[in-house]
Amino acid sequence: MKTKANKQGLMRRFWPYLRKYRRILILDLFCAALTTLCDMVLPLIMRYLTNTATTDLAALTAQVVLQLGALYLVLRLIDGAANYYMADMGHVMGVYVETDMRRDAFAHLQRLGHTYYSNTKVGQIMGRITNDLFDVTEFAHHCPEEFFIAAIKIAA
Repeated sequence: MKTKANKQGLMRRFWPYLRKYRRILILDLFCAALTTLCDMVLPLIMRYLTNTATTDLAALTAQVVLQLGALYLVLRLIDGAANYYMADMGHVMGVYVETDMRRDAFAHLQRLGHTYYSNTKVGQIMGRITNDLFDVTEFAHHCPEEFFIAAIKIAA
């Protein structure tokens, strides 16, 4: 079982890879905030329509419904653009992080002595690096987004 200090050490070692692409990360988190806010507006619109229909039906005109529909359409367009950016550039950022980590891992492997390679199968090493770095790629993209979205939903 990993201790808290060990997990913090892992995050300290991981942060420099993300920091290099912080502009992409910040814009990705901004888009995540937009998509979250867009998803949270629909229940508010529906509550307004329902409350207005039950309390003051005369205030619920076709113009109000069309304006709310247009607002929701604009929010969905924003949501679509933000989701596109998150899916496109977020994964690109993950690939950049994976490339940097792969470069560092192979540089480390080149510094190891011959006895290490005598005792360990090279295919096993390569397979482990490939699989682990794929997981890191997904983590680099999705984990900050998910934590940020959760924080927004908790705060709201």
